Amino acid sequence: MTFDFTPGWRDDIVDLADTTPAAPALQAQPVGQKAPAHPSTGEIALLVRELFSEGSLTWDQLQALSRVAELRPMLEPALDNVPAYRRVSGHRQ
Repeated sequence: MTFDFTPGWRDDIVDLADTTPAAPALQAQPVGQKAPAHPSTGEIALLVRELFSEGSLTWDQLQALSRVAELRPMLEPALDNVPAYRRVSGHRQ
């Protein structure tokens, strides 16, 4: 499959849109919202705990994430509260 790129193709479409009666509806409206800010380390730690509790993260993955310096203080209590039956490494399964 090939894709032929033609410079200026979008300019032709915009010119056609301006001549149609619905042109005001096609014009971009200014957006009042900005992109969301980056999550805080606390929000990331909560997400990691939630993913582990639902089973999306393994014990090994949780331990690896708890070694990240920014997350360590928030994930250490979560590691301590994990029941023994959930502390199964991937190589032991």
